Amino acid sequence: MWVIPSRSRPHNIPRLFGPGQFILMLDDDDPMLGGYRQIAYPSNWRMRIGPRAALSEIYNRVFEEFPLLPWYGILADDVTPETPGWDKKLIEAAGNDGMAYPDDGIEEPTHFCLGGDLVREMGWLAYPGLNRLYIDTVWRDIAESRGVLRYLPDVKVTHRHPSVGLGLMDKTYRKSRKAEDKRIYEQFRGSP
Repeated sequence: MWVIPSRSRPHNIPRLFGPGQFILMLDDDDPMLGGYRQIAYPSNWRMRIGPRAALSEIYNRVFEEFPLLPWYGILADDVTPETPGWDKKLIEAAGNDGMAYPDDGIEEPTHFCLGGDLVREMGWLAYPGLNRLYIDTVWRDIAESRGVLRYLPDVKVTHRHPSVGLGLMDKTYRKSRKAEDKRIYEQFRGSP
């Protein structure tokens, strides 16, 4: 299931419509919640509205609700899939125990698919405590250390982010807990 947290960007959601299973995670205090509710979602989409929380908590809510999925995909609401069959290619490459990621125009594996067995072994979909940063970095570190990190350069999922000049800076991009997330990540790196 592709997990898409979103805040105040209902206009971005329709470009993600396609085959596969998706779950849209929204905050109950989002001033644009009405805009999300007006979208005509395909039948393969689910929506969950809950209290605003750290991104790791939002991802982990999905894992708690769906602990036995064969795979889990992480997408931001500011991406545009470009390659036909992008989702199937990532799912197949991740397998049961790996991590696969596309070329999103940014160096890090920020939009990726994880094998369900790997997620269940860790016991979480996002390292607990992280607000927004390093969630992808933790998974990259785990996958690299196990030799199961799989990059698919021919799969394009364009990240329309301000850092690469493809998006405008908005409130959602602000990272209020950079130092705290860095401390939590460094604590993770120090763990055996």
